[in-house]
Amino acid sequence: MKAAKILIAFLIPVLFMGCCIQEGKLGEPEIRGISHEWGEITASTTEIITRIDVYNPNPVSLPLKDILTEIYMNNIKMGEGSALKAEIKANSESSIVVSTELENGRIPEWWVSHIKNNEKSRMNVKGYLVFDLKITEFKYPIELSNPVKTDILAGLSSDTPQKINAGPITLTINSIESHWGEVSKDYTEIITLATIHNDNLIPVAITKLNYLVEMNGIKIGEGSSDVATIIQPKSGATLTFATKLDNKMLDEWWVSHIKNGERTKVKIVLQPVIEVAGERFRFTLAEKESELTTNLLGG
Repeated sequence: MKAAKILIAFLIPVLFMGCCIQEGKLGEPEIRGISHEWGEITASTTEIITRIDVYNPNPVSLPLKDILTEIYMNNIKMGEGSALKAEIKANSESSIVVSTELENGRIPEWWVSHIKNNEKSRMNVKGYLVFDLKITEFKYPIELSNPVKTDILAGLSSDTPQKINAGPITLTINSIESHWGEVSKDYTEIITLATIHNDNLIPVAITKLNYLVEMNGIKIGEGSSDVATIIQPKSGATLTFATKLDNKMLDEWWVSHIKNGERTKVKIVLQPVIEVAGERFRFTLAEKESELTTNLLGG
């Protein structure tokens, strides 16, 4: 009699599970948490790890039938990811780990869109999980959307007059104003307008601009641009200086930015060259160091 009771006690839950499966009464899994973090970072790819905590309320395991993730920045597809098929154990919570790889080679394209959009971007991770509930499916969306705003040229404008010496020459820089110029797939231009007064009794020829732009110590722009402007004695002039950034260096910068906790040290140095009596002298028009931070994954 005792053995019969044990047998009945064993058979009831088994029969119940069988009925649930047969009648299609499996409960929908419950998503209890989704988190994102940076994973492996190489010269070519940046990994985003997504952890999804799922609770299965059923007395049987639920197979994960399909999963897909895609990552976009300003609607530009940057990469995609997937996970191996897995099972969520019966009456328990399990974690599903999804790996999404962002292609670093697409960073220059995103950068162009970011600058053209007034340094505003939006990162989106889109995807879904599909669970097999035997006679039907349960599809759960994966979504992440974070805004990104930067101000890379902050501090590169000023309306406070300053006197500078370049060899025997004294000049007054009355104002500086910088903004983005032409942006192409190959380069990004910074335009700097400087109103300069010649305090001397002789004309001063400004021949070119030497510039340096570093981001986390990586030279994004270095070189010179021709100016060829003469400022008459005791007169002022507004000069236009052009600085070019090499967009091909941006994927290398991106790797450093993510590895550094989404922080970048930006350094910009602008040094015009003047010519007086056959001699050349340099002076610093602007020298700015700032920090650029982002929080692309939120949290």
